[in-house]
Amino acid sequence: MAADSRLTNPFARQFPALASRDYTLLFINSVFAAGANWALLLARGWLVFDLTGSSAAVGLVTFAGMAPFIFASPLAGALADRMDRRLLSIWAAYISLFGTFGLAIVTIAGVVEVWQVVGFSLLGGISRAVQQPAANSMTPSLVPPEHLLNAIALQSISVHGTRIAGPLLGGVILASLGPGPVFLLSAGLMVAGTAALWLISFRPEVRDASRSLTSGIFSDIAEGMEYVGRDPRLALVITLVVLHCALTMAFDSMMPGLSADVGGGARTYSAILMGLGAGAVVGTVLVSRISSDAAQGRAMLVTGAGSGLAMVVMGFGTTPIAVVAGAALAGGTQASYMALSQAFVQQVTPDRLRGRVIATFIMLAAGHMAFVNLGFGAWADFIGIRVLLIVPGLIWTAIFGLAILGLPDLRLLLRTGRFRERRIAFAGLEAGD
Repeated sequence: MAADSRLTNPFARQFPALASRDYTLLFINSVFAAGANWALLLARGWLVFDLTGSSAAVGLVTFAGMAPFIFASPLAGALADRMDRRLLSIWAAYISLFGTFGLAIVTIAGVVEVWQVVGFSLLGGISRAVQQPAANSMTPSLVPPEHLLNAIALQSISVHGTRIAGPLLGGVILASLGPGPVFLLSAGLMVAGTAALWLISFRPEVRDASRSLTSGIFSDIAEGMEYVGRDPRLALVITLVVLHCALTMAFDSMMPGLSADVGGGARTYSAILMGLGAGAVVGTVLVSRISSDAAQGRAMLVTGAGSGLAMVVMGFGTTPIAVVAGAALAGGTQASYMALSQAFVQQVTPDRLRGRVIATFIMLAAGHMAFVNLGFGAWADFIGIRVLLIVPGLIWTAIFGLAILGLPDLRLLLRTGRFRERRIAFAGLEAGD
């Protein structure tokens, strides 16, 4: 285990994963990268809505930013199992920096058009689709197994905590100076995050060093997907994650319109994003402190059911305060459910396949979110935003409840926090090895 076990961080007692210097640097990278992303999403969504007045246009840009997870994540996962995951993350960060700086230039110059925003959004999506599997699959190598849930929860805290700071700072700049300077802020945060990656000292063993990076790459991708399908534990958790993301987390394209619907503007839009972030931080901090398996299972039950109900609360909100409160509840339940799901997946995945399994997890979740976001953005202009919040939330709650009633393995997981013991014969491996 390549983790420095010394307590080098003052927060290590509460967050033991931070006892690892290398993991702390990865966490710092995640903070800056996520802050950059939230500031970018804030300004980009508002820019497109301001240019067009259409939720459908915002949905198209959101789709462009998420669609690369469908085709780039599997490739990134295969590469992450062959090469230095740290370097792969760095290369992806450079792509994102280039796209964000380009968007800032055309916006400040006053020549920005929707097609340009779509193009830069696509480039940024490719970067994130590569970086997330690489960074996430690196985490188990930097912390001991008993600190893995804490590390994953901290990653979630970094992502969603900056959902407060990014829109807060970005919202002030957006309201006073416009979206161009917010894009510059995002680029600056990306530079800081990339610097932290360069300082990580851990160097993984490069697998299949005798092969070129592209030799047999598609068979490797297929192998990762086959493993997910063959292990019923992974198939169960990832299937639920896909439904959860599609039905409760695909609302980004509707938030500018929702803020306008309750009589707000850019500040209300920022407040909704901050509410999502604040709730997510509280939820994932609580999850990070869970120490028993049974408590993890109970937390998954509560957050799974709460994710759908939170969408109903947000959909019925008629004032900015009510909508922000619903957003906070949604952030807390959804982020916690995703953190717990990823922890369960990481616990039973062999390291040789980790990059590809995590990439499959991300591809399926983000891919469905991309298409649903696109559809919701288009439908919102015709049937209303509130219907598209309330109805999918109720559908997810019903599906989750029926799955609990009908699937003994899920009931066992929620009751004990552990999977039924299984031996998965696959290329000489057993799941969990």
